[in-house]
Amino acid sequence: SIEKQRCIQFSKKMFYNGRTKRRRIFVGSLIADDSWHVIAANALETYGIFHSVTFVESNRTQSFVKRALRFTPGSDELKLLQSGIFGPKTPVYLETFAHEQGRDNGLIREHMMRGTILDKWKELGMTRKDIGLIIDMDEIPSRDFLRAAQICEFTDGAWDTDANQTCRSPLVRMGMPMFEGSPKCIHKGKFNIIGRFLSSSMVIGACIEGIGDSNRHPAVPRKDVDFSGVPRGGRQEGYGRRSNQWGKMPNGVNGFFPLFNAADFRQVVGPISIDGKAGYHFHNFFDSFETIRFKYAYYGHRHDNAFQAPLGAINADLNLLVKCVHNISDEGNRKQRVINSLEVLQKQVKLPWAFQIEGYIKARHEELTAIVEKDEKEYGRADKFDGHHLYKEHMLTHKGRRHFIEEKKVTRNER
Repeated sequence: SIEKQRCIQFSKKMFYNGRTKRRRIFVGSLIADDSWHVIAANALETYGIFHSVTFVESNRTQSFVKRALRFTPGSDELKLLQSGIFGPKTPVYLETFAHEQGRDNGLIREHMMRGTILDKWKELGMTRKDIGLIIDMDEIPSRDFLRAAQICEFTDGAWDTDANQTCRSPLVRMGMPMFEGSPKCIHKGKFNIIGRFLSSSMVIGACIEGIGDSNRHPAVPRKDVDFSGVPRGGRQEGYGRRSNQWGKMPNGVNGFFPLFNAADFRQVVGPISIDGKAGYHFHNFFDSFETIRFKYAYYGHRHDNAFQAPLGAINADLNLLVKCVHNISDEGNRKQRVINSLEVLQKQVKLPWAFQIEGYIKARHEELTAIVEKDEKEYGRADKFDGHHLYKEHMLTHKGRRHFIEEKKVTRNER
């Protein structure tokens, strides 16, 4: 049957057992300066599938730098987000996260924000039988995989929802090919182009904090506390952060294991993973170089020289992006792209629906090229940067406006 084939194409641990009623999927994501490229691509790919979509926007970055809220009540941005782009029966909620009490470390703020998603799911009526999915906006689940998740079962009772669900291994990790800024720039994996695993993951409702039975499932020691003293963040070692790391709780408590909080969605690595066909990572699909540089200055993966170094010398990902735009060899670089990437990829997975829109691939690559060239007029280019070492001035190959200004200053001081 179609459903049987849909299940087995993704994992040997997935199978069809005659289910006729699809599971509901509740999805949540943080949102900030994400471009409409990724928002629209996500909406197009998942149109009409999700029960609801919950976004959380903060008035500060992870490094506590202030940012203007984008999706404010009455704004055009929020109106478009809630206009039905995810489906006519898929409501979109926007939760604002504004905590000024303390300068928590960035990861704790991130965990607190994602915790807001779980609170919203409970408010919206999530049950033990539903699926929770936490993504970043640029991590786009494939339509085929979402349909499979709604109808397929997993071996070892991973998604059972009866009272005997132990919650030892209910998390499904999603692997995706990674596009760097353009459909034509695809990261090469260690073994093949679709081996890149990301942090998107699903958990059955029976094993999610606030939904599952907290009387049966033990609490787990967390690595951090927030400014109110509430335990937050990932699990301490020995409590199942990885599927084989249960040293401090080998048999759970009476056979039951901890429920999953928002940090666990992103950090726990279980035995179930979908190798490369679960979706698409549209990494750095921004529409201006200022937004890219702001991201690396004040969000995760921070770079102290995000507003000084050439774009392609900020990190290995952006090095791949710039060399892809200019069609420069990245042989020997820390991160490399696939040659003839789209042709190769199509032999292994379906292209995202966004890429199937006539003219989109060409238009986006041209837009990215213009962004990079504009940035290089200001910051220059460093073709000698390979991602293995920090950027040094001797790696610069093309000077930008700021380099000529600095040279003039030096010349004046020498007179």
